Amino acid sequence: MKQLVTAVYVFLKNNTYPLTLGFCIVCTLILLYIKGVFVFSFHPDISGSERGTTFGIQIVADNQPLYRNPEVSPFWIVQYAPLYYYLVGKTYQLLNWDPTNIYRIQFLSRVISFVLVSMAMVVGYFTARKFFNISKVLSFIFCCLLFGQLQQWHLTNSRIDSLLFFWTTLYIYIILQAIKQNTEWNRYFVFAAFIAVTAFFTKQSALIHIAVLAAYFIYRQQWFSLVKFSGFTILFFALFALALSQFQLKVFYDNLFGSLQLPIAPGWFYSYTFRELIPAMSVFIAITVMINLRWLASSAEPQIIFISLATFLFFGFATATAFKHGAAVGYYHEYVYVGLLGIFYYFYGRNSLARYSSFAYYFFPAMIGMTMLFFTSRQLEKYYTTNLGKYITDYKHQNDVKKYVEEHIEADEKVVVSGGEDFRGWLLQHMLFRHMLAYQDTEVRFLFESKRFDYSKFYELERDSKIRYLIIDEKSAPHLYAFNYTFDLRDYQMEKEMHGYKIYRLIRPDRKT
Repeated sequence: MKQLVTAVYVFLKNNTYPLTLGFCIVCTLILLYIKGVFVFSFHPDISGSERGTTFGIQIVADNQPLYRNPEVSPFWIVQYAPLYYYLVGKTYQLLNWDPTNIYRIQFLSRVISFVLVSMAMVVGYFTARKFFNISKVLSFIFCCLLFGQLQQWHLTNSRIDSLLFFWTTLYIYIILQAIKQNTEWNRYFVFAAFIAVTAFFTKQSALIHIAVLAAYFIYRQQWFSLVKFSGFTILFFALFALALSQFQLKVFYDNLFGSLQLPIAPGWFYSYTFRELIPAMSVFIAITVMINLRWLASSAEPQIIFISLATFLFFGFATATAFKHGAAVGYYHEYVYVGLLGIFYYFYGRNSLARYSSFAYYFFPAMIGMTMLFFTSRQLEKYYTTNLGKYITDYKHQNDVKKYVEEHIEADEKVVVSGGEDFRGWLLQHMLFRHMLAYQDTEVRFLFESKRFDYSKFYELERDSKIRYLIIDEKSAPHLYAFNYTFDLRDYQMEKEMHGYKIYRLIRPDRKT
């Protein structure tokens, strides 16, 4: 028996990393399969807030202006910067598909998000290999672990954040390449400024990307480089703003920054960030803090200083912004990326501490294996507990309602959909988006309550009898959340009931108040 145990121990010891890689590949294949199932599914929301991106894609695909006055119908305010909307929306246009076909819209967005995440993995692999001398096996393990994390947390499936994450990996690669030149300033820093601004016009939170490189120059007291970097950043920012705003700078500004005025919500932070982050990542956070503090205190190596600063700044910025309503644990994607790079370099890069005879040499892959098992088991739980067949039926039902309403409504008339639990009515809002009011209902509600914009034209629409149809889930009230407005059903007649949706038509078109 002892000989058997010894043989097993020797085998595991001599093949620790090939076995870890094999286990990670199996877990990744399972994750890819589950991801594929959900990408092709009719599930209304596979990313945590998919609809926040989808309306913008539909508008671009329908050849409508993405940015418009948020005070007039349909009271549309763009929550994010425009690049992802244009990437997916213009691609959809080229395919010549119907913008009201929400299944195809979401399918294309999900596929493009997956391609972007896959491209980010490739960049991450070459970053680990080229700048940190991580072995091929460990670089593959690094990518598997990173991919598992991205699937575990919200936001990179059919969302703006998939493009932002790709820019993040490319940004880190370019800066490390710039630092490698051993000159205070070179053309790679110019390229880094361009990528940082491009990331900002993907999602406004990428301001932190600009701050990271600026902090590096300040820490190194490279004032001339800081001035140059600032100048190129301002130049690129101005060019992007002029090109993407279509010279309507006030409307562009109101959308780009007005939509960010969301309240601080500690309860939301606990539910969507703390509860997901701390149980799974507390050890990881502690390790990154200790490693990077040590590096900042003792290392003179420029790339290590940059990675340490990036790790702390990404973590601090993610934590500060995660308290606002609508935030989620996915805000930490950038931090996890640079944090993992630092950990792998510390243990397995040049002058690493993990030797063949050390405990860390075997303990670290065991942690990786258990982490991948955690990611995979959580996704398997999601796979087995989600009734995807139900969403196929729900989609068909909502499409029936959409067809009926489109046959009876005029082009300038509006419809309000009051949905129900488990995404009821969500996709119907997208199907009828040309007639919908206040696509970003939560954001509009906060702006309405803060009186950031003048929404009096909504009441004019109601007074002028332009809100023609109310579609109400059988368990819901005739309520428009965006403006906290409840309709008087005495002004409407129930025209038809389909699949649990009650369709009310305005019966007092000449009513004036």
